[in-house]
Amino acid sequence: MRAVDGDAMLELANSLAEGNCGSAPPWELAAAVDLLIASFGNGQQRRSVDEVRLAMRALNAHRHFYHAQRLGEAWHACVGLDPTIAKHQAQALINLSGLDAAERLLHEALSAAEAPGASADAMSEIVEYQGLLGRIDKQRFVSRANKGSLVKATDRYLEQFHAHRDKPYWLAINAIALMSRELKEGLPPRPASPTQMAQVLCERLLALHANDPGDSWLCSTLSETYLALGECESAEFWLYRFLHHPRTLPFHVESYERQLREIWQGSALGTGPECANRLATIIARYVLRSEARVSISPGRVQAITEAIAKRPAELEKNFAGESGFSLALLQRMVSACSSIGCVTKRGMERLGTGFLVAGAEINPAWGAEPVFVTNAHVISEEVAGAIPPSDALVTFEVECATAPQPVFHRIAEVLFTSAPGNLGMRCARQDSLDVTIVRLTETTTGFSGLATARALPLVSQKAKTYVVGHPLGSGLQISLHDSLLLDIDDDGRLIHYRTPTDPGSSGSPVFNSQWEVIGVHHGGSASMPRLRGEGCYEANEGIAFHAVRSGASVTSPATSQ
Repeated sequence: MRAVDGDAMLELANSLAEGNCGSAPPWELAAAVDLLIASFGNGQQRRSVDEVRLAMRALNAHRHFYHAQRLGEAWHACVGLDPTIAKHQAQALINLSGLDAAERLLHEALSAAEAPGASADAMSEIVEYQGLLGRIDKQRFVSRANKGSLVKATDRYLEQFHAHRDKPYWLAINAIALMSRELKEGLPPRPASPTQMAQVLCERLLALHANDPGDSWLCSTLSETYLALGECESAEFWLYRFLHHPRTLPFHVESYERQLREIWQGSALGTGPECANRLATIIARYVLRSEARVSISPGRVQAITEAIAKRPAELEKNFAGESGFSLALLQRMVSACSSIGCVTKRGMERLGTGFLVAGAEINPAWGAEPVFVTNAHVISEEVAGAIPPSDALVTFEVECATAPQPVFHRIAEVLFTSAPGNLGMRCARQDSLDVTIVRLTETTTGFSGLATARALPLVSQKAKTYVVGHPLGSGLQISLHDSLLLDIDDDGRLIHYRTPTDPGSSGSPVFNSQWEVIGVHHGGSASMPRLRGEGCYEANEGIAFHAVRSGASVTSPATSQ
């Protein structure tokens, strides 16, 4: 079992209450959030509302949405509704795809804020609540192609924009983007055209930027405004300013990329409108250079496969960004996506990743049917913050993309589970594997599972590892660059690599350069203990798949080590 340092957890909890997440692994962060919850549970309330607000803001800013949601839910249950905590909790729920729960919470908060005698804090959040409700309708349109949700989202943003013209400009740009999408969907035009609104907004944004060039969001909003105006050169100019702005964070880039992809239908593969495609391509190249990952739409997997066959030389050069990536390896990379799933808690919060392999690849007694592998800190009855098997659902985005509605697979049986250990914990014992292996219900015959390597690669300056998963509950993302294999411990149990990941990547398969599974990703740190010698380095860590195979093959089903 993993050891938890009480003093370290208290220090992390205090740091959270000051608005700083640090770089703790997910299970330590879960334990620190538990301490915060305990501090205001049972009516004791040893933490102030301001401390909890700061903690939730920091958790959302660092995209630890599940922990922010837990903290907000506990405060609501123990202390009551706080307007700012409710806002942060709703933001976390939306990012976890918990749209229905977020909508209920926002309506409760709105009712309290609009009631006679409401506090100034509550009334100041009304516009934020309405904006978040608009975002919920926007996401429902994106996920279900429901034009009614598109109209509702546009109505809500327009209503708030007209009622609060001095309020944040994100109301206006969202209204403009959604009005433009309405026209593309063949819906009736509105009295004011998106072009007219964009012209007015553009003048306002340029004036704001002249007074406050330190606001990076102004640059991205100007880029999107010029996109709405059809002035692509200016849209590119402000996009480059945004990407190279010193205050632009990966979260900001991801937000604009999502808006381009979901609302403006831009694609780096050239499948959408020309200007939106150009902007999406610029962001894709930037992400490949700086954040070292590329998003892949499950609905486009077949199209990408066909494009590789038609234009192998072009895609080998640009899509992978490395001269050594052959056509065959690109095809393996794309085909692997169908066996990688997103782990979701009932309520639709997307909290982790997992993948299918043939059961006999791990334990001969499990047969040829595929089993699903993820982290114990993602699915477990015992690990803090994990989803109990009875509450876990698994979706495969490639499967869902071709189905009339999302396909959810439940947990039929837990075959093996082993609790996590501390990051960088070197030991000869084959336990503390941070893995749970389950059999899913109604797994389709189309799933063949991923190929697994029979041996670990040799550590060298050219050795690479790749990770495919659902960071931050997003769509499938493939980490390609900065993908160096750093080290493997003497017991062949721990693998260290620089391949980029985020919360939600937990349980992702770690591939070798032949796109065979060599490990299960489970955490990372900017101060990871080195596997050899003293000191620390920046690294991510996976559990070697052969160690998982060894642990699971000698134990009975559902054994917890």
